[in-house]
Amino acid sequence: MSPTVITFPLILALTLLSTPQALALSLGANSKLSAVSASSTVTNSGFTVLTGDLSLSPGTAVTGFPPGTATSIEIGSAIAIASEAEAGTTYGTCVGLTPTFILSGDPLAGLTLGPGIYQYSTTAVLAGTLTLDASGDPDAQFIFQIGTSISTGIGSDIVLINGAKACNVFFCVGSSAILAATNTLNGVFIAHDGITVGTGTSDVGGLFALNGAVTLLTNAITNTGTSC
Repeated sequence: MSPTVITFPLILALTLLSTPQALALSLGANSKLSAVSASSTVTNSGFTVLTGDLSLSPGTAVTGFPPGTATSIEIGSAIAIASEAEAGTTYGTCVGLTPTFILSGDPLAGLTLGPGIYQYSTTAVLAGTLTLDASGDPDAQFIFQIGTSISTGIGSDIVLINGAKACNVFFCVGSSAILAATNTLNGVFIAHDGITVGTGTSDVGGLFALNGAVTLLTNAITNTGTSC
């Protein structure tokens, strides 16, 4: 079945609710424990709190911890190597899935989305609030395939309702993720390249840079743990 192509009016108040789907994606055992995982460097300024591991491999440069804190700092360890490898496997599976909705060129802000696989051929932008509605299904997944980059505006939010879980939200980003200041986010961000996070932004789900750096600035990042 061909994916649905969505075109939006200027004023967005659209709700897309699809039928529940089987679980398509999952992080591995080690990546589930990582709040931040990167390939080249992890750089922090300010009092960032990572609830979960900071994993780095094959790079060795971690700066800004302290004052930043993490449950564990894994540099080149078996845990770090596995975290990056598992995230890479999840990314590969993600980009290979058949999309159910095409959102290319449309903003994410103002939408309420049900479970599905949403595709942007190039960039995606969130400048406001995106709501994800599981409709009572604890296994509902929300998968975003982004061809190049994702960026967020200051004060943007990803809100989960009706049983949606951060560990079932995946943003698979073809280049880099640029997350602006004072965002409140829910979801696993896996970027082919790097991830930059603005001041005061929080995320539940984890940040994974497969071929680049993660740059933090007084953030609160929480791993998925074993909740999924």
